[in-house]
Amino acid sequence: KYKLYVISNGVSETQHKRMRDSDLTKYFDKVFISDNIGHQKPSKEYFDAVMGLIPDFDKINALIIGDSLNADILGGNQAGIDTCWFNPSMKENDTDIKPTYEIHRLNDLNEILN
Repeated sequence: KYKLYVISNGVSETQHKRMRDSDLTKYFDKVFISDNIGHQKPSKEYFDAVMGLIPDFDKINALIIGDSLNADILGGNQAGIDTCWFNPSMKENDTDIKPTYEIHRLNDLNEILN
């Protein structure tokens, strides 16, 4: 019921191999890797480029789910997109970076998305 995209920093070849090896590729509409985009998360340029590559992208209906406060959550905040910090280790957030949501298990997403 949702369109899913991977947004990742790293070397394209390495990230694509990880996706294939984990058999996750089939669940995502597209994979956006910083190596191909020319910018890294959390830069505004990275998120602007990705948003421009997704047809009919609407920030209001988007949610960035990530485990990195410094890359995923900060980048989403700067791009004006709601964020969800996946924090299975229940680390304390002692930064100024504030996610819209925080979850500790992936199943917790159901409550946010419904």
